[in-house]
Amino acid sequence: MWIAAPDVPIAPEIKQALHDAVNEQNLYYNSDLNAREAMKKKINKTNNIPVETEDIMIIQGVDPSIWFAVKHACKPGDEVIVNDPTYYAFKAVLPAADAKPVSWILDREDGYKFNTESLMEIITPRTKLIYLCNPHNPAGRVMTKEELEAVADIAIDHKIFVMVDELWEDIVFDEKKHVSIASLNPEISDLTLSSWGFSKTFGVAGLQIGYMGTTNKEMMNTMRSHATGIQRGSSTLACAAAEVMVSEKMNYWRKGMKEHLHKTREICSSRLNAIPGVEFPELEGTYVPFPRFDVGLSSDDLRDYLLKEAKVAFSSGRGYGVKGNEHLRINIATSEALMTEAMDRVEVALSKL
Repeated sequence: MWIAAPDVPIAPEIKQALHDAVNEQNLYYNSDLNAREAMKKKINKTNNIPVETEDIMIIQGVDPSIWFAVKHACKPGDEVIVNDPTYYAFKAVLPAADAKPVSWILDREDGYKFNTESLMEIITPRTKLIYLCNPHNPAGRVMTKEELEAVADIAIDHKIFVMVDELWEDIVFDEKKHVSIASLNPEISDLTLSSWGFSKTFGVAGLQIGYMGTTNKEMMNTMRSHATGIQRGSSTLACAAAEVMVSEKMNYWRKGMKEHLHKTREICSSRLNAIPGVEFPELEGTYVPFPRFDVGLSSDDLRDYLLKEAKVAFSSGRGYGVKGNEHLRINIATSEALMTEAMDRVEVALSKL
């Protein structure tokens, strides 16, 4: 339960697309145009971003887009705003541009809200890029339209580029709605690189395919230049599957996934909140909640203890920033039976501390 991948079968439509591509011998050099045209339709309709087919680049998951953004936006010594806590890759790529991370703290006690007053306090003339993850890994927040508008206004006023990881866009709970920041107005759209993928919704991380887009033609041209000889898109098989995964025919899967995750979220939250010293924050999006464990152990030590004592593997919160200590990240995208068994084991193990 430590890795962010769903424990589900592969959808039959995806398997059929892969079989068809093999039977058609779609294994030679080939164009990714059909996949990008399908992605354009999805981005235009679902994300409400007016990209054209040439404004989209297919990449090997979301992580390359994080690298492309800092290479485009920054020169040595420039500053990049990174959430704390956040996904490790946002800091890991910064040496590629000799850029400096500046932490934008998401406060647990404030519900991990994206406080734009604290954002303004850390902006300097060297600030060239803001990294966003929405829905947020690991805070589990879905940014409201109002939060996004406030960030967009700051980025526009200070001419700061924005890179947003929207990999979790399908995984939202209750009545929350995912909004793409690039959809708000043309000004923020031209400052934003948006990135998406398929692994979280469909469990196909092994296909190694994602896609990114921007309405800023100059930005995309620069990134294509950076990609020369390094980034070659993805395989013909992955592109064939992508055409299916971005289509509306998979809406039944997205709906069913969310319905199921509401059940496992309830199991995990109710069980952990009943344990003394454990706090399960509201999970608005993603299936990787980030509960806090006030049990006298650091994140690393608690992770190791639960693996040894309960035979359950979680991620240490230390990997997500300073604010991650005493936290564990848990993947709830599994069956109700396995979720219950995991909580049974954790409850027994924690009772021994």
